[in-house]
Amino acid sequence: MWTEKSTEYGFNLVENEGGKTLAYSPESGVKIIEKDGLAFKDLAKTGELLPYEDWRLSPEERAEDLGKRLSIEQVAGLMCFSAHQFAITAEVNDEQKTFLNQHLRSVLNSAGMGGIPDEVQIAWSNNMQKYVEGKDFGIPCYFASDPRNGQGVADWPGNLSLAATFDPELAWESAKCQSRELRDLGVACFLAPQVDIAADPRWFRDSGTFGEDPALSRDMVRAFCDGLQSTYDENGNDLGWGKDSMTAMAKHWTGEGATEGGREGHMEGGKYAVYPNKNFEALLIPFVDGAFKLAGKTGTAAAIMSSYTAAYEEDGSLGEPVGSSYSEYKIKKLLRERYGFTGVVCTDWMVLNEGIKEGRRHNGWGAHIEDPEVTAGERAFIAIMAGVDQMGGCSNPQVLMDAYEFGCEKVGKEVMDAAFAQSAKRLLQGYFMTGLFENPYLDEKACLADVNSEDKQAAALAAQIKAVVMVKNENGAIKPHEGRMKVYMPALYEAPHKEMDHVRGIVEGEAKATYPISLEMAAKYFDIVTDKVDGANITRLTDEELAGIDLVLIPVKEPGNVFAQDGRNEEGEFIPLTRQYRPYTATSKYVRKVSIAGDILPDGTKQNRSYYGRTALTTNPEQLDQILEHAETAKRLGVPSVAAVFTGKPMCFHEFEPEVDGIVVTFSGASLYGGASASSEALAAIIAGVEEPSALLPLQMPKDMEDIERQAEDTPRDMECYTDSVGHKYDFAYGLNYSGVICDDRVKKYAVPVILKPANKGV
Repeated sequence: MWTEKSTEYGFNLVENEGGKTLAYSPESGVKIIEKDGLAFKDLAKTGELLPYEDWRLSPEERAEDLGKRLSIEQVAGLMCFSAHQFAITAEVNDEQKTFLNQHLRSVLNSAGMGGIPDEVQIAWSNNMQKYVEGKDFGIPCYFASDPRNGQGVADWPGNLSLAATFDPELAWESAKCQSRELRDLGVACFLAPQVDIAADPRWFRDSGTFGEDPALSRDMVRAFCDGLQSTYDENGNDLGWGKDSMTAMAKHWTGEGATEGGREGHMEGGKYAVYPNKNFEALLIPFVDGAFKLAGKTGTAAAIMSSYTAAYEEDGSLGEPVGSSYSEYKIKKLLRERYGFTGVVCTDWMVLNEGIKEGRRHNGWGAHIEDPEVTAGERAFIAIMAGVDQMGGCSNPQVLMDAYEFGCEKVGKEVMDAAFAQSAKRLLQGYFMTGLFENPYLDEKACLADVNSEDKQAAALAAQIKAVVMVKNENGAIKPHEGRMKVYMPALYEAPHKEMDHVRGIVEGEAKATYPISLEMAAKYFDIVTDKVDGANITRLTDEELAGIDLVLIPVKEPGNVFAQDGRNEEGEFIPLTRQYRPYTATSKYVRKVSIAGDILPDGTKQNRSYYGRTALTTNPEQLDQILEHAETAKRLGVPSVAAVFTGKPMCFHEFEPEVDGIVVTFSGASLYGGASASSEALAAIIAGVEEPSALLPLQMPKDMEDIERQAEDTPRDMECYTDSVGHKYDFAYGLNYSGVICDDRVKKYAVPVILKPANKGV
């Protein structure tokens, strides 16, 4: 038995007793057909039930049936994943209509980054689904999102902060909640989790990882993917794939964090990953022992995103030194054949070099990426032959048609037809597993009431508090308090500076005065006094004006590098990336005078990418002066000082630690923006003594820059680490609570010798 009713949002709901709930737009021309007393959507408009329309069949059976019905042009559309969609309104715009009309269905919703209201995203999702429902066998839009903690959804800790809890169950809870909220916005594919090992303390993207320990990363990844992909009933039972599920796209195969010198693969300077200690396999552990070995009913992460970087080995043992998307060794031989991965492989964004301006950013290292005579279609063909199914950031399906036609000439039509058919089946399974063919529509009022609701915000804040690490606590700086403390929280001055990244290019940052913990947020926990601020000008309070305070709360933003990703200056010279504030020149005995990796130059010699003898270019050296100034103020006034540190990677503490009484650290991605984020509130709650700290360092903290130069890019937990003025070593799994150094079951489980080989050996 089934019933049907219309909704105020322009789609009808069909309830099957004991079966799936369907939704469709009458304007699409789709009708309901009945079989065996049950309702099904006649998406193909044939008047009879086709296998792919039968929700009683498995996703694999349905995907195989539909894949065989599609033309090459339609499959080419499926093999594209749109560029970031920032220009989102309630209506479908002309750009979106163009690629949807060309059969593209995977759409990257980047509205969270642009601050687009949730209600607009929900209306847009419904209108996009209405637009495509009557086309292409009724294939719905398959919306995806990058992590967007705190951007229109609850502000859960980022991956690195989750890792600081050492609690996989909390990672599961976080992913389960994020999945529910993103489904409320129409998103069914998560371009996450980032499972790279943060083996180098300089790497730009450490903040997105689960830290540098392979075992902890493995366990957090497994739990996160289970929470994301499984649908659970009201009793918490795992139902496997269902209406609350999102597909996880674990990234970036085979590990993006081993770039030489800590540079980053978006940029030409960071295109080579190196393995000085032959630990290539250590970086696979979170993938093959975590993402591919889930405890829940979905079994394995549904998709993999390949890395930008080229794995460099002189002997060729890691294949041709090309970006992973083009690497037959990494994708076909290792991922597909050795580890038997049958899910979707999508490239990271823009590797085909489509739409990228001239300059340092190209992304698709290898495959003649610098050769203007080689087309994007030819590069797509190379990726397809390597085992890739989908081109991230490509909104032009003609590129895939060009790849098909080029491939027919090179390897024959039969080979290309088989490759496209196989990718179609893999790609379509995600749509069926998440229930989009049955119901791609959103009840706008219900979704708005659910997304970012008070209970979710409260759970996210509780998790943020669990993620704050206390690394120093002397002179009663942080302790339970009765009543409210009077706290001086100085404004943070940020000087004008240059900064460059892969999106914005070189930006001239203006001088400004900021509060990494907003005054409003801090006032929830303290009686706050602060400086006089006029634009970027700060007038510090005098000792007389500070009389009667109980604490100086010092905001600390991590040391920044002008060229944090590329690791080259404006003249194109390689320079060191630093993790300290004071000027750093790379002259120690541990700095390579000859780089491991380098291009082969026209004369046949190898390029030397060494930065020996050069000086790092920093964005905020004035930060250290302010920390020391405020610590001195506290000493004069006879009150404790606490540094509230916002960082996304390891940093050097030796420059200021001896001068302050307490240090608390948050690694949350959202916290790097500071202000009114949940991670900022978590810091305030810990410092106020409202909550006891319990987190542990998910990364080692370096003794100094020489310690960083000595460690190897491919080797986790290989630094000497900083020992502070009271004898505490800032090593992996170190943290304090009120009783002192934490030594609980988490520490005993993970603070053991690092594992460097995966348990999963493949086939």
